[in-house]
Amino acid sequence: MEQDATIADKSGWVRTQKPKNFTHWSLKQDRFYATNVTHNTLPAGVYESEEDENSNVYLREIEFPSDELMSMAGTPISYVLEQIDNFQKKLPLFTRLKLVYKRGILFYGPAGCGKTSVIRLIANRVIEGGGVIVSISNLANDQTALLKLRQIEPKRQILAIFEDIEKLMDTEEKTSDLLSFLDGEKQIGNIISLATTNKPDILEDRLLRRPGRFDVIIGLNPPIAEARRQYLERLFKDFEHGLDMGKVVADTEGLGLAHLREVAVSVVCLDQPYDETIKRLKGNIKEQFKIPRVGQKCTTGFTLGFTSEKE
Repeated sequence: MEQDATIADKSGWVRTQKPKNFTHWSLKQDRFYATNVTHNTLPAGVYESEEDENSNVYLREIEFPSDELMSMAGTPISYVLEQIDNFQKKLPLFTRLKLVYKRGILFYGPAGCGKTSVIRLIANRVIEGGGVIVSISNLANDQTALLKLRQIEPKRQILAIFEDIEKLMDTEEKTSDLLSFLDGEKQIGNIISLATTNKPDILEDRLLRRPGRFDVIIGLNPPIAEARRQYLERLFKDFEHGLDMGKVVADTEGLGLAHLREVAVSVVCLDQPYDETIKRLKGNIKEQFKIPRVGQKCTTGFTLGFTSEKE
């Protein structure tokens, strides 16, 4: 049996060099290449597609950068997971009807309302169930990678995430590629697409109004009082702050999670006066088209479908 060898590189670091025990063959067209390790399945996790120097598309595991996640009152996480669970049971019906087996869910709302956190929590549940998450940013490479993944693992649960989907529609060519990705000739079956946007008003009707692209549209409102209390108590729990948490919850009515985080940063980390911090954050409020206004009182954490400007 071959032993590991230790070598010193040019920097002086001692590294272990593993013996090259080829155990499998990799077939590319009519060529067989000796290889060390192959995987029958992709490990559950979050991936993005990239292209190497030979123009080969591959998947690389990544981590979603985020603050500590927590499931809060008023969020649509349970609702969305029920939608996903129900979808996963319907493959036989899709097959009998000869329909592509896919589902699309779009989240919209003001910046800082928690769209990214909701996506992360849903993704974590999918990974726990053995699924694969692909972060969509380069449509051509992503489509190639997903088609390969689907060929190798036809039954694997795939969640495609389109964060700030409007960024994939800033040119006519990119919009066309996105529509083709969602339901064109090369669309991927057995997949759930989750998308987020801060700007639903600029998304074209052909993306949102056509059935089969995004079937469920969920508006995320600023967090309700119970959710604000949960989030604030977690942020402040290990610090002496002298604040009346009931007053902080009331003062932050209508503010998003990003604003609540800024309260903690300003007051705890930067020693800024509490009253001035609240005044500054509420002074930065901007109205949003077709989105509940930041600073507006909300009694529910999310809504289904688009809210009209009169609501």
